[in-house]
Amino acid sequence: MPLTNRQYDAIMRGYDRRQYQNYREQCARTDEIYHKIPEIRRIDEAVSDSSIKHAEQIFALQKQKFSENRKFTLEHLKSRLDSLREEKESLLLQAGYPADYLDMHYTCPDCQDTGYIGRKKCRCFQREEIKLLYSSSRLETVLSEENFSTLSFEVYDDEQKAVMPAIIRVCRDFVDTFDKTCKNLHFYGPVGTGKTFLSNCIAKELLNRGYSVVYFTAFQFFELFSAQTYTESESQMQHHGILLESDLLILDDIGTELANTFTVSKLFQILNERALRRKSTIISTNLSPRDFRDIYSERIFSRITSSYTLLKFCGSDIRIRKKISRSL
Repeated sequence: MPLTNRQYDAIMRGYDRRQYQNYREQCARTDEIYHKIPEIRRIDEAVSDSSIKHAEQIFALQKQKFSENRKFTLEHLKSRLDSLREEKESLLLQAGYPADYLDMHYTCPDCQDTGYIGRKKCRCFQREEIKLLYSSSRLETVLSEENFSTLSFEVYDDEQKAVMPAIIRVCRDFVDTFDKTCKNLHFYGPVGTGKTFLSNCIAKELLNRGYSVVYFTAFQFFELFSAQTYTESESQMQHHGILLESDLLILDDIGTELANTFTVSKLFQILNERALRRKSTIISTNLSPRDFRDIYSERIFSRITSSYTLLKFCGSDIRIRKKISRSL
């Protein structure tokens, strides 16, 4: 479902609060500096006076239609303002403050806390939207329990202990280089061997770093695009847009749903378009590579083998072993 008016208004009120808070903090920093470095108040007043005088000169010259003189006054103003700015920054640095201490400090510099860059939703708006619409909000409880800080090798059997260190290193590298490269991961192996847990570990880290993460089980994903319910409605278009634009898409338990020709084609479309947009995807499945190819077609399998890092999980079911150990 798309954002309701109430949900949209709630997000925008959040931006209003950010802007007001940022303004208050800037005012507090200004009062602090004016008290500690009075000379900076004089510089700010000089900047204001110069701008007013320039506007008055331009107005007078417009009446006289002296374009060359207008150009001269603009260059003179720019030189004057540059000189005052450099003097101001020098005073701040000498007092131990950053040169931009008195500038407005935005929570999101990209959109300057408006939610939009031009007419396009900023990435920070998309994150808020995803929290309301998708599983990343429902994941919060799970991710507080399933993350790299709670990962323990004690849960693995001997076979898993031999392979999991290398898999975990790949997952950590995926997170650490997320902003530099576009990588994709394909987890495959038996039920209960830690595939979903590691997907959650990655999701937690990236959400903490401000990236947008969309999580779907196979059933949720294919239900969204089922031939019986799929229409080109505004709701479907919004779902489709976020599937393509989220920084990371996680498709969990692929192979447990009843796929058909239509939904398989939609899967290929999503994976292909995300690859073209250089957006990362994680797919986990209990299927072997051969079974995956047979169900989802050669072209999807080719896309995955050519642009995904394939990680094979093995060993016995961790969940079952935990239940057995608790019952002893």
